[in-house]
Amino acid sequence: MTGQTMIRLFLALLLGSAVAWSCSAKSLPDGRGLVFHDSFVDLGERWAGEQIDLEFPFTVVESAIAIDSVFPECGCLALELWTDGQPYQLGAQIAAGTEGVLKVHYNTAGFRDRKFIGINLKGAGEGLSARVEVRSWLRSWFELTPSVADFGVIDGKEAQVLNVEVRGQKPFRMTKLITQSPGIEIRGVPSTASSARHVLEIVVPATTAEGRHAGFFSIGTDMEGYTFRFGVGWEVAGDLWTRPDTRLLLGQVKRGVETFSVIEVGARAGQLETPLVELSGLPGAEARVEKLATEGRYRVHLKLLPNSAKINGEVLLSLPYTVDGHSKTIRRRIQVFGVAGSE
Repeated sequence: MTGQTMIRLFLALLLGSAVAWSCSAKSLPDGRGLVFHDSFVDLGERWAGEQIDLEFPFTVVESAIAIDSVFPECGCLALELWTDGQPYQLGAQIAAGTEGVLKVHYNTAGFRDRKFIGINLKGAGEGLSARVEVRSWLRSWFELTPSVADFGVIDGKEAQVLNVEVRGQKPFRMTKLITQSPGIEIRGVPSTASSARHVLEIVVPATTAEGRHAGFFSIGTDMEGYTFRFGVGWEVAGDLWTRPDTRLLLGQVKRGVETFSVIEVGARAGQLETPLVELSGLPGAEARVEKLATEGRYRVHLKLLPNSAKINGEVLLSLPYTVDGHSKTIRRRIQVFGVAGSE
């Protein structure tokens, strides 16, 4: 073997050893301070309703940091920060060389198509502020008909019922109501049997609450933790109305100083005579009724004299009302709330 061949063999062995050592050694991510190993996680195409757990590992490089806040850009993400295998207390210093992870629980229920969600971290040290992102494309495992339970305009005299058909990719059971907006009732949960098709009854009870209303339901199933949610909307426009309908909120007022507010009353059909007003639990308060130019409308002027820290009383309205030749007196009760501070 020639000397030149020996030299070439020696250099090849030396280079191979260097490469092997560099591959086995742990390399630090590029940057200083807080450095996430990946700036985003791409989940690809998933079924809407899946509950997904994922992680963003990070390293603190060369200089210490402190994370003060972690905020997701969507309430569908629940977050936990861990450092060196322990839950992290916000604001505590994280030494250089520390390994950590941002744990994310992603509730995909109620979303469709492209869903890119940022997570923002703020604090002290290099690399902060920081942002990472969860990316997904969501397909509906459940099909709802209609997709939104819109009751339209109702008069509020009687309870209203709307059926919503729920179809799945295969038989399933609805197991429980996870969240429910007040003032609405849902029937059909839990399911009595497993099926690819279910029918829910959404009920809006009789109400005098004028105006546009909205709410939503979130329902759990036995399909690998899948959930779904849907919106409910309705508008109340009754023959006889008051504004506000049930509560008059005064906010913060000054104790011992006169405060003024109004309640309006009207009829969309029939004939409304001058309302009678009684006040309860409102010492020193006075009420005056004004007939407005628009037929069938009145304004109740209230003068209040707060003499305690809390205002908690009632305005009782007796409304002489005639419709279709039938006369009756309808009573409405409006609660009055406020907080009185010092002058």
